[in-house]
Amino acid sequence: MIYLDVLLLVNFLTAYFLLLAAGLLSGQRAGGGRMLLGSAVAALSSLILFAPEQPFLIQLAYKAGTALLIVAAAFGCRNKRRFATAVCWYAAFNIALAGLVMLVILNTGTRALQTGNLTVYLRVSPLLMVVLSGAGCLAAELGMRLLAGGKAVRQSVGLEVELAGVPVHLRAALDTGCHLTDPITCLPVLVVSFPDAAARIPQPVRDYLKAWFDGRAPEQPPEGMKLRLIPCKTAAQSGLLPGFAVGNIGLITAQGVLGLGRTAVAFAPQSFGSERYEALYGQDFL
Repeated sequence: MIYLDVLLLVNFLTAYFLLLAAGLLSGQRAGGGRMLLGSAVAALSSLILFAPEQPFLIQLAYKAGTALLIVAAAFGCRNKRRFATAVCWYAAFNIALAGLVMLVILNTGTRALQTGNLTVYLRVSPLLMVVLSGAGCLAAELGMRLLAGGKAVRQSVGLEVELAGVPVHLRAALDTGCHLTDPITCLPVLVVSFPDAAARIPQPVRDYLKAWFDGRAPEQPPEGMKLRLIPCKTAAQSGLLPGFAVGNIGLITAQGVLGLGRTAVAFAPQSFGSERYEALYGQDFL
């Protein structure tokens, strides 16, 4: 007998942990709301277990389509490469989890397996499913921390940002602790050191930011600019950073400028203390 509430709850919690692991390994971090949405979609997708048996191609299309939808709900699909990576990791973790539970079943000799439309229902303890899912997420977290531990030197990339109609070239470095997002679009934000980049910033924007950090910001931002207040929390303090919405941020490559899409740029009042870069971005930015 399948209990609907248990089926939905277990799939919801399991998907939450698997999405966390997929996000870690694809360099993405979703907000709480999007994680809950992706987990809810995953839970609802398991209801096909109750449907009449469908042709194999329909079953396959359903599983692939729901996997894409679940990952898109959690992380979005703005960056196609990261989206595809997250889908592959999410699918891999699902397969690995099913294999682990099957191993438990084979070793215990219990008959607790029911399948339908390529969906597997394992009548085992819900706690076991959640613990195994959490263990997979923890393993991904530990693996990423161990791999990142040896990276002492930050690699910088060239970025192009348009401010007040003027293209501005910046050097940016990866900061794994940078998770700032635009509260309007929920997209990741590029953080720029105002002292380090002041000479490259157009005069109207530079004057506005200088006045802001001096405590006398004008009521209106520079013409054509949309002000964004970006929440920022560090170990020492929390507050709001001034920033601007930008239509596109481009990655400077040997073949030209590769558009990364719209987002926002926030400005920090302190120097980052390096001559190699003036900006920081998180793992979910590029």
